[in-house]
Amino acid sequence: MDEISLDLPMTPGVDLLQRVPLFRTLGFSETMALSGICRIESKPDGAVVLHQDSLGQALYILKEGAAIVRRRDPITGVEKELATLAPGELFGEMSLIDDQLVSADVVTKGPLEVLVIPRREFEKLIASNDKLAIKVYKCFCGALSDRLRKANAKLAEARAKAGG
Repeated sequence: MDEISLDLPMTPGVDLLQRVPLFRTLGFSETMALSGICRIESKPDGAVVLHQDSLGQALYILKEGAAIVRRRDPITGVEKELATLAPGELFGEMSLIDDQLVSADVVTKGPLEVLVIPRREFEKLIASNDKLAIKVYKCFCGALSDRLRKANAKLAEARAKAGG
């Protein structure tokens, strides 16, 4: 039986990008363009991928392994674990759209692999493709809106428990 060969360009993370809700609405060519600026990085156990209060330089999508999100109180210095990230989850996305400092550390929990979308390359890609820019920013707005709704619900719940 003859083998069929498709000469598709191999770019890192196409399949992962298509599974991430933030980029799920992108078409094949848009996903290929985005994956063209991506790279895969391996990190050892205990590595700090993002440092709180530093300027973020990339969006990271967890490919394999786990990571812990923790925030250090600026006054007391006490660290609090906020979340554990699993494969398919992302972090650092705000660094692609604003110039604010990173709000928490992200530390590896065992070895891991991440798909990295560097900020500079992302900005160049978005600047050169209006359709892609609109789709990506619309996805960002949806994701941020969802986070804001969840945060508001948690705040309302906490106020109700506190009696206020």
